[in-house]
Amino acid sequence: MGLIPRSLVALAFFLLFLVNPVIGWADLANDRQHIVYFEGTPQELEIYKIYGRQEGPTIMILGGIQGDEPGGFLSADMYVDMSLQRGNIIVVPRANFRSIIAFDRGQEGDLNRKFAQIKDLDPDRGIVEILKNLMAESDLFLNLHDGSGFFRPVWESDMANPSRYGQCVIADAEVYTHPPTGRVLHLGQEARKVVDMINKHIPEDKYKFHFSNHDTFSENSKHKEQRASASFYALTKLGIPAYGLETSKQLPSLEMKVRQHNLAVNAFMELYGVVAEQPRVNLAPPTLSYLVISVNGQLPVAVADGQTLLVNSGDLVEVIHVGANYDRGLSVDIQGLGSVNDIRLPLSIVKPTTIIARRDNISFGQVKVGLLPAGSRSPQLWKPTSLMAQAAAGLDLREEGPTQVPSPESPGGPEPTGTVSPPTPTTSPATDPTEPEPGFEGFVLEVGGRTVYLRAGNTLTLPKDAIVKLVSLKSPKGTPPGTVMNLKGFIGRPGDTTGDDQGTTARLSRDLLSRFALPGKSAPTYQLGAEAGKKLLFRAFLEISGPVLSRVTLSLEGRERDLAMGERLSVKPGAEVVIKSVSLVGDRPWAKPRLTLGGRPVATKLPQKVIMPNLAVALAVFSEGELAGKVVLAPAR
Repeated sequence: MGLIPRSLVALAFFLLFLVNPVIGWADLANDRQHIVYFEGTPQELEIYKIYGRQEGPTIMILGGIQGDEPGGFLSADMYVDMSLQRGNIIVVPRANFRSIIAFDRGQEGDLNRKFAQIKDLDPDRGIVEILKNLMAESDLFLNLHDGSGFFRPVWESDMANPSRYGQCVIADAEVYTHPPTGRVLHLGQEARKVVDMINKHIPEDKYKFHFSNHDTFSENSKHKEQRASASFYALTKLGIPAYGLETSKQLPSLEMKVRQHNLAVNAFMELYGVVAEQPRVNLAPPTLSYLVISVNGQLPVAVADGQTLLVNSGDLVEVIHVGANYDRGLSVDIQGLGSVNDIRLPLSIVKPTTIIARRDNISFGQVKVGLLPAGSRSPQLWKPTSLMAQAAAGLDLREEGPTQVPSPESPGGPEPTGTVSPPTPTTSPATDPTEPEPGFEGFVLEVGGRTVYLRAGNTLTLPKDAIVKLVSLKSPKGTPPGTVMNLKGFIGRPGDTTGDDQGTTARLSRDLLSRFALPGKSAPTYQLGAEAGKKLLFRAFLEISGPVLSRVTLSLEGRERDLAMGERLSVKPGAEVVIKSVSLVGDRPWAKPRLTLGGRPVATKLPQKVIMPNLAVALAVFSEGELAGKVVLAPAR
């Protein structure tokens, strides 16, 4: 189709900011949050938290933990846009996005068998830790699957017998007592109520649901592998009811699978008193309208489905946005390059290729990329830039995420990952604080009086109130004369036109211009570069996070209790609980946090007395509209 008309450039620029905003902790509405981890990678993990106007329990809905079970992840996807009158839901539609793209049970092994233990270097470790954190915020855990055949309590046929999984609600026991709290969970009784509610809407006997007790604790259980599952972890480690919801892979249509998953989730919502509108089933085929593409970091263009984009050999092509009739589950694959998900990943084109657009595992559109004849000039829009110089120098343009390692699990679940305060450098400081490790290339900073060495390509996560001194830059190869240290969006010396910020100090909360934050990041992120004229030698990144809750100190019946983020405490209904103090990660006290109990505001002046209601509620801590963390108060039985 030839070159893309310049008339589309303005449209692409508009579309880029209209449909691809920076993803943050909170949407415009204060009743929901959208959180993205591992953005732009094959393991991208999207989380949605929807809060009701009235207090109530929290239900976690997990889909896609196994990538070849679309009934589960498409059903979970439909709860994202819900509005709730009472209670809360946490939705993870696609827990294993890489396997969903491949339509495979598990690209790195079965993710649902990694919750008892997981190796440090397992690529799924980060996902498992995040899911455990979310479970710790919940009062009920539902894991959505598509299973083989039809579960029946007695043998009926090869496809309908006690060894099959489809059309059932699964629990690990009939009754379970959680040892740390003494809480007794009547799983079988609860599941049978749900099964009765589901079956009222299923006229055909062969498609009705049943309760399946895996009896996972028994030495005679046929399902001992479930001891490593997400449901078993939620039940035994957190003491919350946990169920697997299975529709049959042998149902006549995908729409029927999705609808019956919806029936099961809706029944649990009704049983737990979480009031919401039922989601709309929309299974229209995905359709690609355009891809928004940037070449060599320049102003993006919109390239329609089926068109061909012509570039020079060696140009860097980056797909910034997929314009389609769906917003979630989208990925692109630049054939022969990158990984299975190349969105927002600059890649050098040296031969003709095709960019494939997918929703989950379904390919639904493409754009071809061709090469201009040798000696031809690209349009000025795509002329070589400093990014090209980096590519020629062999520098890796992909950005590493924060390398903080999740801390060991606390009694109430693992600590949060990704944000620490005071800041932890992404590269280990040398023993001698005046010299970095041998071969170090990057930046020397001072944060809170502490020397931090930030290696080129890495990201340092800092709290909003951090004060950062830009000390110097170092490279074992040396730097050309006139090389400057430039923090984009920061004016270190008013009136200085050199762009050199070395030796200046930045207060992150007030000194950075928001328009210079990198697009497509889950938190405001700014580039710190070593620049020689117009050439970028190397760069690193500063990511600014909100405060993260460490613990809440409560007084109950005259006894103080420290609750780590996500931890649960059993309290008698009607008992007086005193909120004494709130601390952030790094043991920093928080004088005036904004608190809600079950979604309702609590006075910020501490200490503060509250009365325990007769249902589980979350004590949530906010700062500037962003959730820092929460603990759970559960009624003692």
